[in-house]
Amino acid sequence: MKKGLLAWMGDAWREPPDVVMEDAALPWLRVEHMVLVVWLVSFAVYQLAPLSDPDTPWHLATGRYILTHHTVPTTDPFSWTMRGQPWVTQEWLFETVLAWLGMHFGFAGLWLLITVVHTATVLVLYRVCRNQSAGHPVSAAVCACLGTLVPLVFWTMRPQMVSYLMFTVFLWILSNVRRGRFRVLWLVPPLMLIWANAHGSSTIGIFMLLLEVALSFVPRLGRLQPLALPKGARWRLLLAALVGAGVGLINPNSYRAYTYALLSTNPTMVDNINEWHSPNFHMDIFKYGLLPFLMLSCLILMGRRTRLPLRETLYFMGSFGVMLIYQRFAPYMAISAAVLLAPVLAAWVPRRLCATRFVRMISGLVMFGSLVYFGTQLPEAKGPVDAHWSTGSYPVYAVNWLEQHHLTSRILNAYQWGGYLIYRGIPTFVDGRTDIFLQGQNVFSDYLAIKDVWWNGPDLIDIYKCDVVLFPSGDPVVTYLVHNPEWHVAYQDATAEVLVRNTVSAPDPQTGT
Repeated sequence: MKKGLLAWMGDAWREPPDVVMEDAALPWLRVEHMVLVVWLVSFAVYQLAPLSDPDTPWHLATGRYILTHHTVPTTDPFSWTMRGQPWVTQEWLFETVLAWLGMHFGFAGLWLLITVVHTATVLVLYRVCRNQSAGHPVSAAVCACLGTLVPLVFWTMRPQMVSYLMFTVFLWILSNVRRGRFRVLWLVPPLMLIWANAHGSSTIGIFMLLLEVALSFVPRLGRLQPLALPKGARWRLLLAALVGAGVGLINPNSYRAYTYALLSTNPTMVDNINEWHSPNFHMDIFKYGLLPFLMLSCLILMGRRTRLPLRETLYFMGSFGVMLIYQRFAPYMAISAAVLLAPVLAAWVPRRLCATRFVRMISGLVMFGSLVYFGTQLPEAKGPVDAHWSTGSYPVYAVNWLEQHHLTSRILNAYQWGGYLIYRGIPTFVDGRTDIFLQGQNVFSDYLAIKDVWWNGPDLIDIYKCDVVLFPSGDPVVTYLVHNPEWHVAYQDATAEVLVRNTVSAPDPQTGT
């Protein structure tokens, strides 16, 4: 092989042949660069906010456990209700990297990870959109930014962000295969190795390769333009899918790395975990973000006179349909929509309009201002991870109080706070690793009965011998226990409330004794 890996990757990254050459003056002061820089800087600043995702703490704790014990846990080491029971650690690679960065660079390490992954996702999506829009830079940049702006709420410090990046990279690989650049398929095995060990959605990559082959046999359907693959592409895609699937089995969980999606068949989890719900369009993030984007996308596509590409249309419609069932698929829908919309917008925006010196000077000023503002915000990334937990999202002060008074055993905790308890080294009743608590005795169902005070809820508190309760004020179980003479409020703040059984020695919140 004469070129080598970097050379042929460079070929795949090269501009489409029909790109219009622009004035060589001020080459970096382009509108597309301004659009990308402004959004990437805005995202980076947005991620400087205090950590608030309920699962981030237990991902950090798991990575810390792996680094400390030099092994990937196969049984639960964190809860007191299911300790020692089987646990499929789907995201161990991401968790290890996350914990290592946190240990060595503090919050800045975590912030840098999500910023780099997001930047890579946007830039790769930009290349895909340029390929789809015959090299139109501005429409590609706008669509690439919309691909992560619309589902911004889902871009949190969790392993899913690796899946968003991988989904985009596989779209880029397929777009190059369609242009006869088969060598990019050599990237599939190492990418699948990373994906299968970083998140449980790696089956998406194999599905994308197989779907490409299947769609190449579909004839023209109405306005849908059939997918044409170059000679030899089909068997290469099938081989890449086979090898990629095999390499993905190199993980601590073997075939179970591919079965994570089966959790969506469990009605208890789907009905009670927010990310598995359908989008609630009464919420502002969906009403004013996702819904207008979907409406605008449909209007643009319906108004397009030319044919629609079969593959991109099916990706958008398929991910849109799945998202209506499980809102966690919104990022995939937005990425698919960006690729589909790029050629439509390209037909509306004249290339030469954005190539004048005046427009470039304005773009340069905007980029410079964005970078200056970014520099003023960077100090916010300083400090250890512990200094960046949101006290409104996590019971930070309540847990401090529990540790001071040695009340850290057999705690009945709110589900959304289990991850933070794990991070603090306190055994949980239940936490975000829902699959563990759905097996065997189904602790998760018992938790729901206790939390909402079902007919058997009070008895379950006694059966589990819970002595300490940590929940937000106003939750049904808190209201019940406040009026139960066997319990008393031992601690309360704006975020959390701690109730202790009277038989347990704990200071009175009024007297402190």
